[in-house]
Amino acid sequence: MDLGTLAFVLFLLFLGLVILGVPIGFSLGLMGLAGLFIVGENPMMFAQTFLSGINNFAYLAIPFFVLLGVVMEKSRMSDVIVGFADELVGYLRGGLAMAAIIASAIFAAISGSGPATVAAIGTVVIPEMEKRGYSKRFAASTAASGGILGPIIPPSIPFIIYGVVTEESITKLFLGGLGAGLTLVLLMIGVSFCWAWLERVPVSGKIPSIRRILRAAWKAKLGLAAPAIVLGGIYSGVCTPTEAGAIGSIYVILIGLIITRTLSLKELLDCIERTARTSAMIVFVIGAAYLPAWLMASWNLPEIASKSVFEFAKNKAVFLAFVNAVFLVIGSLLDTPAAIVILAPILHPIALKLGIDPIHFGTVVVVNFVIGYITPPFAYNLFVARGITGMSMDELSVATVPYLIASLIGLLIITYLPAVSLFFPNLLMG
Repeated sequence: MDLGTLAFVLFLLFLGLVILGVPIGFSLGLMGLAGLFIVGENPMMFAQTFLSGINNFAYLAIPFFVLLGVVMEKSRMSDVIVGFADELVGYLRGGLAMAAIIASAIFAAISGSGPATVAAIGTVVIPEMEKRGYSKRFAASTAASGGILGPIIPPSIPFIIYGVVTEESITKLFLGGLGAGLTLVLLMIGVSFCWAWLERVPVSGKIPSIRRILRAAWKAKLGLAAPAIVLGGIYSGVCTPTEAGAIGSIYVILIGLIITRTLSLKELLDCIERTARTSAMIVFVIGAAYLPAWLMASWNLPEIASKSVFEFAKNKAVFLAFVNAVFLVIGSLLDTPAAIVILAPILHPIALKLGIDPIHFGTVVVVNFVIGYITPPFAYNLFVARGITGMSMDELSVATVPYLIASLIGLLIITYLPAVSLFFPNLLMG
């Protein structure tokens, strides 16, 4: 069996396991073990690649940012963030939907997680939107779509993983994600306004005064301070992303336990348990993905893929179009950490050979995969929104189409206007 056929057979095995409902991590591990047996390698390579794959200091940031987001959600800090955003734009037609997007962006700058953003913001804004005359499908799709900002606006778990596997600066990738995230925020706000106009959503609230905005900002000061502490520490060079995650986690725990008292010790223990479960799942998927990645590297498949891609994608524009087409499909089928570990090492060198900036390319890759959070069948954010609203996946999938189209337009802008993702890295880091 030639290597191309072998790789295809292993992919079919993986796809079959996923369809049968086997968890992604186990499916990746079984695919890798099957590859080892077929080529006669020592099965103990699985343990070796797993441990070497996750043995990286940068991955310690994952549990810290997960804990930060979980504590923010449990201590209801998202309530005051939504209130602040509502004060800014709530008086406009569709203002609460716009506020939900802005609040999602602020929460994203704390948690780095899509599902956590949907859960924290969605539980607040969906019932309130329905009270103010928004349809349930409008409210649910806004919360679910705003959640994709979580893994794009820094801090971002996918950017941490991408930075590790490609050896690029995580701080620069965070800054690249900031420009991409703000682009998507503007496009989603545009969708919110147009949808509200079509639904004739009633206008509520008064045009805010500077005094009211400052009062709302003061009320939300503890929640708004969290992203300032985390991102300020990273971009100023005072601490690494891992250390910033630890500092941010301690900050929100102390605020919830001592200052606002919206977090009990029992709830904190629940948050720690959820963090352990979520982090273990993410790290297991990363470790399991390293075996297929190692097999492909040992079979020289990256070089073979590079030659194949160069045969038809001899310039940046065609290559980036190819990447978008492939990664959008894969992002809707495969968990983001696994997809990054397996595919980024293959395509990253090709991008460099074509003269594509590595930070720009990393941003394009992550945005592609994150759009999968609202694209069935993976659609992680839609599952969270379904849990909040009780709507079916079919209803949510259709309702999210306007935001999905806006996200795809944003992806094209980010892909073909490198300045979007490179503006902040060049401005702040040269």
